[in-house]
Amino acid sequence: MMFASKALGFLVLALPVAFGAEYLVGVGKDETTGKKGLGFDPSAIHPAVGDVIAFEFRSGSHSAVQSTFDNPCVGNGGFNSGVQTVADSLPVDAPGLPTIRVTVNSTDPLWFFDEAGGLCYQGAVLAVNPSAAQTGAAFKANAAKPPVRSSSTTGTGPTGSSTQTGPSQTQSTGAGLASFHISAAGTLLSMVLALW
Repeated sequence: MMFASKALGFLVLALPVAFGAEYLVGVGKDETTGKKGLGFDPSAIHPAVGDVIAFEFRSGSHSAVQSTFDNPCVGNGGFNSGVQTVADSLPVDAPGLPTIRVTVNSTDPLWFFDEAGGLCYQGAVLAVNPSAAQTGAAFKANAAKPPVRSSSTTGTGPTGSSTQTGPSQTQSTGAGLASFHISAAGTLLSMVLALW
């Protein structure tokens, strides 16, 4: 009995390590004021492989769409949350806001924008693992420029899926992102409790 109790304690402590850290990103939240507004809060993050990005959608209509550094306001065919609409009457950090979680499977830079309402050109962008050569500030500056036209699409296509709290929905994700399954933690905990 003592062994099972210690094993359960160890596994509960190890769960965050096994599943990585979670980066909560407010979509439609001003990172300078912390209030409802334009952009992503924070607008740059540095997750490791296995970490989770949780896009939490605030009041209004917002989206998280994967793009490229050179064309911040044009989707690259990767991850697209779809438009998420939240009542304007809800507080900025209300419980139960629509959330879509994706797991990072590469430390290569990833770029996202809020496609809903044309907010990208006003700076509604997110840099994931920006580099010294491709910074979050430069990405934001690129967003204010007209899109770069090319004869071929740059970037990579879908390689995984994501989950959304609330109504069930699966989305395609782009390179650098993989699926996230909440049920895995529940299954592991059920197995541990069965042994105990």
